[in-house]
Amino acid sequence: MTSSSEVRRRPLRQLELPEAIVAQGRYSIAMRWLLSRALTLSILVFGHESDVTGDVKYYARSLHQLFEGGGLRNTLQEYPLPVFVVILPQFLLGFLNEVAFSILFALSMLIVDAVFTGFLWRGDRRRRGDATNLWLWFVPAIGPLAYFRFDLVPAILAGGAILAAIRRPALAGALTACGAALKLWPVVMLPAFLIRQGDRRRVLAGFFGVGALIGGVALAVGGVSRTVSPLHWQSARGLQIESIAATPLMLARMVHPVGTWEVRLSQYKAFEIFGPGVHLASQLTSVLTVLGGLLLMTLWWRAHTAPAPSAETLGWIFLATALIVTVTNKTLSPQYLLWLGGPAAALAVRAPANPAVRTFARVLLVTALATQLVFPVGYNALLKTHSLMPLTTLDLAARNLLLLWLTWYAVRQVWIQTRRTE
Repeated sequence: MTSSSEVRRRPLRQLELPEAIVAQGRYSIAMRWLLSRALTLSILVFGHESDVTGDVKYYARSLHQLFEGGGLRNTLQEYPLPVFVVILPQFLLGFLNEVAFSILFALSMLIVDAVFTGFLWRGDRRRRGDATNLWLWFVPAIGPLAYFRFDLVPAILAGGAILAAIRRPALAGALTACGAALKLWPVVMLPAFLIRQGDRRRVLAGFFGVGALIGGVALAVGGVSRTVSPLHWQSARGLQIESIAATPLMLARMVHPVGTWEVRLSQYKAFEIFGPGVHLASQLTSVLTVLGGLLLMTLWWRAHTAPAPSAETLGWIFLATALIVTVTNKTLSPQYLLWLGGPAAALAVRAPANPAVRTFARVLLVTALATQLVFPVGYNALLKTHSLMPLTTLDLAARNLLLLWLTWYAVRQVWIQTRRTE
């Protein structure tokens, strides 16, 4: 008879996953994608993350008002007009039903996600590489939010632009124009694709050719006021509670939760903080935006003066640009993390097995998970005086510190990459 001491000494059997999942082929990647996405959607069901569907319901209500005579110029004014191309087909296919629209919208984002995963797998030379692994883990880390915001589309367009930058610069410019037409921010990525002297003409041709076509149609359909309304909307917004600049005030509110600072939904459909120091913090974001722009100009110039910037350098500049824009802004919604996932996965294609890229990817995954814990898991506690409010506030502060670290790390990598060629 086996003694209890012998049982305790017996080593645990190593967990072995089915060969069909851990193999390198197309079928195995598809299985891993299905399992990871099933996990992501199960979080929506079992984790009670129904708050993530709020924006999609808002899209549906706005489109209902449009069809009831609300007018195109008064519908979704905070978004560029080309966004209707992303959300209107699902609304029509769902026969104007809100539930059907929500399901079809999520399915369309799943399709976009699956196509991008396929491109990453091909970029990984049809094997289980760093890029595919990062993207397969990133979506569950950020949670179901990925499928209930259209930010996934410009994020993947940005990743596609990085993949196309070296061999197809005109396509990179065109993809950047499409991303900017949907969410504005990708336009600041254009200088990153212009640092390679031989590619500039083709990048600009792709960008302005597609941009002029999209912009011309938007102007003809919506007029000048509707075309520029997203810019007015963004500039008029207040200090969002998730932003970097609001973090000290949110921590102070954690210590003095009653009477000093107030968090409420503003007219711009975002939760903002009001109270002492908010105006100063908002002004600080303006200063930081200018300083961030000067830093980006320095990075672009260093890369421009390099003899032949590599695809890896382009990827790091792209990430540094996205991060600087994010951390210096007075708004920082949870879906902004999607802006980093696509470009980071594309960088992993261009710099396979690079320790620096792997370090960035690991920290990005932790940052995405911390973001999901803020929204939607702990968001209700963050908005009001609640026993879990301090814990959620600390998680938010930790997430923002990680974003600052990622910014520093990306800028440092650009500096190193450009220094080697001096």
